[in-house]
Amino acid sequence: MDCEQHESDIIQGLKIGVDIAIPFLGDEKTVRSTCHAEIDAGYEISLVAGESLRWLIELRRISEAIEVSGSVEGNIELECCRCLERFDFPLNLNVWEHALCVAEEDQRDSRYLDEYQVVGGELDLLPIIRDAICLAIPTKRLCSEHCRGLCPVCGANLNLGLCNCSSKPVDARLKPLLELKRRLER
Repeated sequence: MDCEQHESDIIQGLKIGVDIAIPFLGDEKTVRSTCHAEIDAGYEISLVAGESLRWLIELRRISEAIEVSGSVEGNIELECCRCLERFDFPLNLNVWEHALCVAEEDQRDSRYLDEYQVVGGELDLLPIIRDAICLAIPTKRLCSEHCRGLCPVCGANLNLGLCNCSSKPVDARLKPLLELKRRLER
């Protein structure tokens, strides 16, 4: 069984009622949607309405689990760690995970806490998609390999042009001597 996403299958955002959508072993369902990812300076990601990201996820009922596979494509906006400017980072991810169908009394069992789970007959795709995006974000976020960053003295963006600051920063330990030199020159 292969069908498109229907509003009745989604419960509160990205939750899929798997007992209704794919009730039998081997049943399949395709879910397509779009969103916009808002990412803070760390790795906190919020998925909101928009079209900058697209995904095509296939769900397949297997023995005691749901197989989740598919792709996430589009652009996310990141902040460059050198110049602090926002830039689009392209994503083209493949997703392949399993969500365990765990009995309600076993959901808090330490063996299953690190696993994606089907809870109350619902599979929440949000953590799966969010984790895939998180793993694709580079630890060093650069708008380009040649980003010159900010001037450490005045804070000017050196990608836009040079500033009038001295090219050699003064060692903090020598600043008192620099001040004395300036006073003597006056």
